[in-house]
Amino acid sequence: MHAKITVHTSPDRLFAWLSDPQNARFWFAHLRHDADQVPDPGLSADQGARIVRWSAAPAGEMAVTDPATHDAAVADLSLTFAEGGHIDEPPAEEMSPNDDPTNAGNALRSIKSHVENAEGGDPDMHTPGIVSREAVAEADREIAEDPEHGGTPHRQ
Repeated sequence: MHAKITVHTSPDRLFAWLSDPQNARFWFAHLRHDADQVPDPGLSADQGARIVRWSAAPAGEMAVTDPATHDAAVADLSLTFAEGGHIDEPPAEEMSPNDDPTNAGNALRSIKSHVENAEGGDPDMHTPGIVSREAVAEADREIAEDPEHGGTPHRQ
């Protein structure tokens, strides 16, 4: 299973935040079915490759890369579970889907909100990903055209 998100910070800053074991509490619980008892994830970091691995179940790794835009203030973050590292839990209900993608997405959104300091300081508020600057500009135009129903303008 593989998931990816774009974070608006430099790749070096994102890697430094991820490799700090104290920050694992903000994202590791999202990967586990039993979030009440979160073990030490057993982090290891490869600074040269910008990869952070963890050995506690569900084992996996996150890789920080420069996006195709080569913007120094943006980083891509990929999460991959190790082969056999994520054991599917029995479904809560008979037709319950596998929630690995949801768990990975929640972990990545939590990292994004903490690193970006979402909404001016609420680290528990998850922010949706912004695809591009063009998307922000288009959203701002839509809001300007219909301020009553268009949403909240982009912070400058």
